[in-house]
Amino acid sequence: MTTETSFDFDTVVDRAGSNSMKWAPEVSLTPRQAAAYPLPMWVADMDFKSPPAVIDALHEAVSHGVYGYPIGPTKDYRDAVAGWQRDRFGWDASSDWIVPIASVIAALKTIIQAFSRPGDSVLIQPPVYVHFHQDVLINGRHVAAAPLQYDGKRYRFDAKVFEDAIRDDTKIFILCNPHNPTGNVWSKEDLQAMGEICLRHGILVIADEIHCDFVFAEGQRHTPFASLDPRFALNSITCTSASKTFNLAGMQCGNMFIPDKAKCAEIVRTLDRNYNTRVNLLGMVATEAAFTHGGPWADAMLAYVAENQRHFAERINALDLGVRVVEMDSLYLAWMDCRALDMSPDELEDFMLMQARVWLDKGPKFGVEGHGFMRANLGCPRRTVDRAIDRITVALTQR
Repeated sequence: MTTETSFDFDTVVDRAGSNSMKWAPEVSLTPRQAAAYPLPMWVADMDFKSPPAVIDALHEAVSHGVYGYPIGPTKDYRDAVAGWQRDRFGWDASSDWIVPIASVIAALKTIIQAFSRPGDSVLIQPPVYVHFHQDVLINGRHVAAAPLQYDGKRYRFDAKVFEDAIRDDTKIFILCNPHNPTGNVWSKEDLQAMGEICLRHGILVIADEIHCDFVFAEGQRHTPFASLDPRFALNSITCTSASKTFNLAGMQCGNMFIPDKAKCAEIVRTLDRNYNTRVNLLGMVATEAAFTHGGPWADAMLAYVAENQRHFAERINALDLGVRVVEMDSLYLAWMDCRALDMSPDELEDFMLMQARVWLDKGPKFGVEGHGFMRANLGCPRRTVDRAIDRITVALTQR
């Protein structure tokens, strides 16, 4: 990976008034919190412009002027999505396995509905992405929690804790690979253990691999769960999207890889029962362009974000004032251990929003294991990262 690039990640793009959820404090915060005008570094969308190749492809599509019903994903689209997995991660996934869907969140809900029933339980590994909790509960299922083990520095997978959490009614395991928010990049041995346990108990694996391109730790590499063993492939559905890597979340275009034909047919039936299955026309254009031409941009962006991670952790940890950034192997998100501040979750949130004037994701969103933690979005220009560091530094020093 080269850090020398002509791509621009330093320019601060003004997103205020652009219908951005991330930059609308008046919508998501209380009036008192919003009045502090905190710097938005929360929800996982980046403040970088998408790659020039994506913007060019969208301009061309928009200039056509007619935006009717598409016939669906083209062969070029499918080949681009599958080719990205092959070229980046060595997974020879068939383009025939791809079922497009509006988003990975939509995929999670659909799979839960298709392969479990109300009252069943779904296994997760907290602290973990909020929708792993919410999408289970909103569909009338129960959460079976197998928390990751935290030693004060790093998180790890414990096979005994994982298997002990399984109940008779556990039908699905949602794997976060890499793990959000802890940044764990699962080893082949960890994934193998998870896969074997799920096979032994008849549990379907949903592999959410939306952050697959953000592995930056030396010697680490993303391993697609389904690539490890043909049995795992048939017992899993892998969910991906160009949305995180290329900042396309508003385009509403994700993909499911479903090698097992019977499972694929059930997913298609569930989609047909619930809503229009067509994905966004321009989302398909953007996704195809990103996966076909976006490799150099993605490499340069990852190098930039990795330096943001190093810089943020180094500066915050050097303060030694009660906040410690956990060592991360992946993601453009930093997981911050704030427990030494001895604040309740509400107190910590208000402190960051109104004293530090930085808008972070509060830890309890990721489960009770997130109490005392905050998540920061570092997918932004270095100047923005420095503004956040300076604000946090002043607030902690004056506390």
